[in-house]
Amino acid sequence: MNKRLMGIFVITLLIITAIPAVGDLNLNFKSEEKTGSISQGYFKETYMISMRDGVKLATDVYLPYEGCPPHGSILIRLPYNKDYVETFLNGQGYDLEEWVENNWSFVVQDERGCYDSEGDPGITNNGYYDGYDTVEWISQQDWSNGKVATWGRSAFGMNQYWMAGTTPPGLSCQFIGVATSNFYKDFAYPGGQLRKALVENYFPPSSEDFELIVTNENFSYSFWSRYILENKWSNVQVPAVHIGGWYDGFLQGTIDGFMGYQYEGGAGANGKSKLIMGPWTHKQFGYNETNTGDLTFPENQYDTFSRDLFLEMINQYTMNDVNGFDRWPTVTYYVMSDVDDINAPGNEWRYADDWPILADETPYYFHEDELLSQEIPGSFNPVTFSYDPTNPVPNMGGQNIASGLFLGPKDQRPIENRADVLIFTSDVLTGPIESTGPVKARLNVSSNCSDTDFTVKLSDVYPDGRSMLITDGILRMRNRNGNDRWEFMNSGEIYEVEVDLWSTSYIWNTGHRIRVAISSSNYPRFLANPNTDKSILESYQNPTYNIAQNTLYIDSNYPSCIILQHPNAAPEKPTINGPSKGKKDIEYEFIFNANDPEGDQVFYYIDWGDGTFEDWIGPYNSGEDVIIKHKWDTDDNYIITVRAKDSNGLWSNEETLKITIPRDKSSNIIFQRFFENYFNSFSILKQIFHLLNFVMNQ
Repeated sequence: MNKRLMGIFVITLLIITAIPAVGDLNLNFKSEEKTGSISQGYFKETYMISMRDGVKLATDVYLPYEGCPPHGSILIRLPYNKDYVETFLNGQGYDLEEWVENNWSFVVQDERGCYDSEGDPGITNNGYYDGYDTVEWISQQDWSNGKVATWGRSAFGMNQYWMAGTTPPGLSCQFIGVATSNFYKDFAYPGGQLRKALVENYFPPSSEDFELIVTNENFSYSFWSRYILENKWSNVQVPAVHIGGWYDGFLQGTIDGFMGYQYEGGAGANGKSKLIMGPWTHKQFGYNETNTGDLTFPENQYDTFSRDLFLEMINQYTMNDVNGFDRWPTVTYYVMSDVDDINAPGNEWRYADDWPILADETPYYFHEDELLSQEIPGSFNPVTFSYDPTNPVPNMGGQNIASGLFLGPKDQRPIENRADVLIFTSDVLTGPIESTGPVKARLNVSSNCSDTDFTVKLSDVYPDGRSMLITDGILRMRNRNGNDRWEFMNSGEIYEVEVDLWSTSYIWNTGHRIRVAISSSNYPRFLANPNTDKSILESYQNPTYNIAQNTLYIDSNYPSCIILQHPNAAPEKPTINGPSKGKKDIEYEFIFNANDPEGDQVFYYIDWGDGTFEDWIGPYNSGEDVIIKHKWDTDDNYIITVRAKDSNGLWSNEETLKITIPRDKSSNIIFQRFFENYFNSFSILKQIFHLLNFVMNQ
């Protein structure tokens, strides 16, 4: 017996001693090991690429050291210095080295007139086709298969929109973050008023570009056409992932970009794009920071999925690898809510086939005594306030981008007690109220001046009194009937106008109140209207002003209101009933059931965990037990995943069930297979194995 134990001990030592040798035999036990002393798996070459007008743009190309067969490429064009591309990528979960080592050639370019590139960076430069020419250059390289994806956020998201409008043949798909396809409407003149802080942040008032922007305050297609896509959606022939935030300064631009591609794009784009909207600010996007302004949303707000979506998209559209991209939800959006109550409804991701989702437009009217109500107002007196452009209402957060302004939701109480701010607040809510979709205010107003502004803010009043901003908007009255012309006001005449507050997805919790604030300024987010008939350029060059007496009408003949979107509810999370264990090649029944709050019929998407799925089968009645059979042909553990959606395209959250198809093998057989597969290939270990068998049998 002692000899046997001693033999086992000695042989065990031999095996332990032999293991390092096995590692040296390159059996790929450690798949993450790198060969040689090279710390990076790529090399970079810089080219000066000639554009059609002869201007050369500095362009870095990142390729794997080992070389690669012709492959899809990823293009990033930016005005912020191509040398820092890894900072932008790594900060958002993209490892440049990892991607290049997997044969993705990365092409990074300084935009015209920026850093190492030649040319004029001005807004009237000749660079409209630079994106087109760069894509064509990439398509002709021997490391390219002729298909190019683009990636970028903010400024290098906007240039993707404009590139798509030129229809480069080699462009295959795009990932566009926190950007707008309409520079005029979203960047420069939302509601007709100059977005002062943002425009001056990028174009100082002393610059030629600033003068061009304010000289062209009235929209003209001849000047602004290169910076908008609204009349060119049919030119877009590629799908895109459009991703933005509810507190981003380009939130509506992101949504409008998606809708243009999805519903008005050419055959290569129509019906193929994705929209993601999270509870983020412009600078927060992509970096998974917890705080959104003065609120902290739960950690489930983090974007943990768009990178995978991007990878599936570029594999499908640049490598012809049909995968799960089309099965991702068309629309993924985060519905915000009370951040203090962990049981509050909302603060979760939701999914839909279309945007905007089906909802009932519901007006909330302004009443006397500062009440906000769904009831039509009575014979209430109008409310007049004085607006002095030398003492404008200071900005307190919102969809800002410019440095110096607070980004995201902020408590509005410090400015709500001003005499030039009108407040309307609902009663304390006895149940939650949701608004998901576009937000508009319909106002009946007058002024004693020929021109003025009206601003609208929407907020959530917490039980402790905080008035947290959700979204806001502005209208310059001379542009009430269009941004391409002026129509001045007649003193005392009542005008019905609509103020665009862009979009949101928000739930006011039980015990909270809905609040709307009306005023005539939000400075310096927007230029303070001087209440004159001068142009913006004249107001900068020779400032004069009037103090306006602005009036809001709140009676039954001239009602004023904010219009919220109360959406249909998605089906509840479905249930799955079925076995948790089974055997291969035997068919099993599973019962699926989902209730829809409105009683709509439902469809089911079922992923069986083995690479097969049921693709939105149905329709079935709400609450109906649906029996589906399935069998597995391989022993393993499988996760069944199911979602339901209703006839309006609203998706439920997913439910899962684990089923085990056990391996009918003992641990001794597994141990023996290990030795047979690996150790029997090497004589020394084979001898040890036989010696061990001999000792064990003594």
